Amino acid sequence: MATSPINDAEGAALFACLDGVAHAALAVSGGADSVALMELARRWRDQSGRDAPRLSVLSVDHALREGSDREAAWVTERARALGLACTILRWEPGPKKNRIQADARQARYDLMADYAHANGLDALVTAHHLDDQAETLLMRLGRGSGLDGLTAIPEKGCWAGLPVFRPFLDVPKARLKATLEALGVEWLEDPSNEDARFERVRLRRAMDRLETLGLGAPALARSARRLRRARNALDRITSLFLRDHGAYDPAGFCRIDAPALHEAPEEIGLRAMARMISAVGGRGEAMPRLGKLEGLLEALKSQADTSLAPSSLTLGGCRVIPGREEILVLREPGRTGLGDLTLNPGECGLWDNRYRVRLSARSGAPVQVRALGLRGYGELRARLGRAVSLPESAADGLVSFWREEGLVAVPPLGFHAHSGANAGCSADLVNPGLL
Repeated sequence: MATSPINDAEGAALFACLDGVAHAALAVSGGADSVALMELARRWRDQSGRDAPRLSVLSVDHALREGSDREAAWVTERARALGLACTILRWEPGPKKNRIQADARQARYDLMADYAHANGLDALVTAHHLDDQAETLLMRLGRGSGLDGLTAIPEKGCWAGLPVFRPFLDVPKARLKATLEALGVEWLEDPSNEDARFERVRLRRAMDRLETLGLGAPALARSARRLRRARNALDRITSLFLRDHGAYDPAGFCRIDAPALHEAPEEIGLRAMARMISAVGGRGEAMPRLGKLEGLLEALKSQADTSLAPSSLTLGGCRVIPGREEILVLREPGRTGLGDLTLNPGECGLWDNRYRVRLSARSGAPVQVRALGLRGYGELRARLGRAVSLPESAADGLVSFWREEGLVAVPPLGFHAHSGANAGCSADLVNPGLL
């Protein structure tokens, strides 16, 4: 029986998730699924009339193989043929590593989130489909993942404060291809999709054999969907626990009541720590590996049971400092620091995947956005002439604004060196309600 293309009524139902979105970015690589996303979204927008969001296309050139620039140019040409603006974002990969696909994914989302915050886009739409969902569940099952890992890919996520929608998670890839064939639209084939060095490719090749055992993509995706109900319930309990016992400070660090954490059920404790580390570490949807979280929670409890002075721990770009009464989760700058961002008057951007920063158009000159650090912490205390209500160890991850003459602003602490036309520096956490 032939696979049917997606019709207009189905398209309207798939993209209903974008109701209320003003400007959405479509993530397009040139493969069949993302080209189908571009074609169907444009068709849905045109049929929806004035209430539909504005659509733009973002494509990332990972520069991992020869010809990637030509593929990016092809995406641009196809988007423009549909009347969609297209921006190519380029990643400069470092030395090749074993986790190249994971690193590329992190970079891809970071680049798109940064662009979205700087250019007023309020959502990202990706073309992950039912087959992706099944493959992800199998990959995580092979790693011994817990409940969260086995729920696979969420229908709606968030990366650095940018909502991420995945409307095709119940749609088989074959239907997306059938849709393009019915429209007479071509797509690009990614050579890495045939490279058996990658785990996902090996699993994809095994799917036909699994189908004969009753482990086909629809059944696996259905299991992921059902597991998500349990995850949502546990997430709700974790939110209530953090409401009562935790806090996410505007200065970019978290604190949690130590006795409450140690007395909580282990699953809730793990989820609470994961959520804080994700928020402070600026990791988007990427949560720490469960095994490492389990080791962290065990170490925290072991230190609480001894009379020795506690020592700090690190995980997921964070430094965790135990205490008898409370535990702090702080940003860990690492060896390379958190990076600088230059803002010209009227510009906004994303700093460290945690802060949406902006410089007023009335401001007289550009600023550099960077971590306050211990030197800046000392300068801030001197400028204020008093103590600062901030753990000194949190200064390494605190956003601040600088010009050549020195410290200009630390918005989370309410410090602004100037007023009037030279003011206008703002910094807001992109996920203030993550806990």
